[in-house]
Amino acid sequence: MGGVSTVASDQPARRKSGRTVVGLLRALAPSLVVVLLLVWWQRGDAQPVATVDPGPEIAYAQRISPTPLPAPGALPDGWRATSARVDAPSGEGRSPVTLSVGYLTPADRFAQVVVSDRPAGRVLQDAAPGSTAAGPGPAGFTRYRTGRGETVLVAERGPVTVLVTGDAPDEDLTRLAQTVR
Repeated sequence: MGGVSTVASDQPARRKSGRTVVGLLRALAPSLVVVLLLVWWQRGDAQPVATVDPGPEIAYAQRISPTPLPAPGALPDGWRATSARVDAPSGEGRSPVTLSVGYLTPADRFAQVVVSDRPAGRVLQDAAPGSTAAGPGPAGFTRYRTGRGETVLVAERGPVTVLVTGDAPDEDLTRLAQTVR
């Protein structure tokens, strides 16, 4: 009789553990569905990169620089300015003044133009540290490569340095460089 009571007591334990696992899965299923819906909803709600008007920053840099600074000009449809910044000491007529304008190309690639009244070596070191010379670039520019393989185009125009870089294709970087006047 000892064996019969042992078998009888094992069955409720097995049923109880089976019910616990099934109950746990039933309790977790709604939570899992909610989490999956939230993840799916967030993926579809990606924040686009904001477009900015670089005009005020360009005008400010040109006004405060003791050296006439060229600026990027009009670009084809699909290009969007996404950032604009001027780094300068306080007060007009003091150097160095550096204007940086970032863009997204029609293919959503990054391109940046930097115009400064500092020497090319310093601008290159700040904007693309560790870049190495890679030969001539488009008219008036020297080509460099960053450690990540991105192109950097640098030109000295008197006391002004123009630098263009980004992960955009070389054709797009050349197009941007050619607008700086």
